[in-house]
Amino acid sequence: MKDPNPEQLQQLVGERLGPYNSFNPVSRVQVWQWCSAMGDRSPLYLDEAYQQGTEFSGKGVVAPPAMMQMWTMRDFNDDYAPGSSSDHPYKVMQQLEALGFPGNVAVNYDIQFHRYLVEGDRVHHFKTVTHISDLKTTALGRGYFFTDRMEYLDQNGELFAEALITYFQYQPAEQTQVQEEGTENKPAQQTPIVESWTTDFEDIRVQDLEMGQTLPQMLIPIDHRLIVGGAIATQDYIPVHHNAPAAQAAAMPDIFMNILTTSGLSARYLADWAGPGSRLKQLKFRLMTPNTPGDTMVMQGRVSNIEDQTVELEFSGMNNLGPHVMGTASIKLAD
Repeated sequence: MKDPNPEQLQQLVGERLGPYNSFNPVSRVQVWQWCSAMGDRSPLYLDEAYQQGTEFSGKGVVAPPAMMQMWTMRDFNDDYAPGSSSDHPYKVMQQLEALGFPGNVAVNYDIQFHRYLVEGDRVHHFKTVTHISDLKTTALGRGYFFTDRMEYLDQNGELFAEALITYFQYQPAEQTQVQEEGTENKPAQQTPIVESWTTDFEDIRVQDLEMGQTLPQMLIPIDHRLIVGGAIATQDYIPVHHNAPAAQAAAMPDIFMNILTTSGLSARYLADWAGPGSRLKQLKFRLMTPNTPGDTMVMQGRVSNIEDQTVELEFSGMNNLGPHVMGTASIKLAD
């Protein structure tokens, strides 16, 4: 296999592509489907009686902020919505796949939320590759990390969210090699047995917090239903999230959770703790060990900073192999 020419790859850096449009405006059906898959029962999103006391009174459905990327995803037939740019948004992936690097996983998210979407909003996005690494070798195989800057805009051209998303495009290593490298001198951890916390949807007040305060632990069972349901709700039809042979060809033991579901579950956990009167401002996280069926993810967190009405949090989701997700968040608390 011939490795790519570094200069050839670097020519793709800095090219702004788009727009890529949404098939549908923000709707009750898609918000309900997302909330159902994520187990998100916050009254902020679908309860019009609750919304009357908020800035969203009379505006209909409110979309969970982590839905940001879902609106402009390709459809079941791998097509973009009408009016989208004809430029393929993942030229880096195409080029590397043609050169023998077919595997792809998302590894890092850094999202800023400027406002929440409401019913009827129409989304489009632009993307720019900001960085492509040198050839790297990991337990998954040899490949390249690259980072996209995503700009998410509404029907008025106003930026409502932006993100830096890093992917790893790789040539899968043999599965036996991955298992040996991943387990050598690293016995599997056991998920601690704790009583799972459930929210009372009461708003946390800044005066009730102190530095280092821990958040309650939430247990999320990982099974085929959640992984497939999450992929469908996030409009992610990539085979590795619903087809075991495809996942195994990518050096995974089984289908595995997509990053949009991880993002949705993390945002739900944080908002369940902070309360429906809070607003998520930033979510930054790294994916590590995969979430695969038969495991349990334990969400946990701590307060790392308090400034005015804003709280900074560190959080993680642990499974039996170790951390699945580790990150930070910034949340404006209810007044």
